[in-house]
Amino acid sequence: MVDDDLPEAARHATAANVLQCLNMLAEETVNLNLPRTMVALRKAIRACQAEQTRPVPALRPRRHLILH
Repeated sequence: MVDDDLPEAARHATAANVLQCLNMLAEETVNLNLPRTMVALRKAIRACQAEQTRPVPALRPRRHLILH
C-alpha cells in the first residue's frame, strides 16, 4: 500500500525504520529463545525487503469533485 500523501524520501525512511525494528525484534527473539516468533519475524523481514525493492508505481492524479 502506498500513501500518496508522503513524499518519496519519507516513504523510504519509514520503510527503512520498520525494517530496522523488525531486525532488532528478530535479534531479541534469538536471545529469548522464541523460535516460532523468530521465523515469523524473518518472513516479515523478507516481505518488507521485497516491498522496498519493488518500484513504486506512478501516482495517479487526484480527482476532486468541485461544486459551484
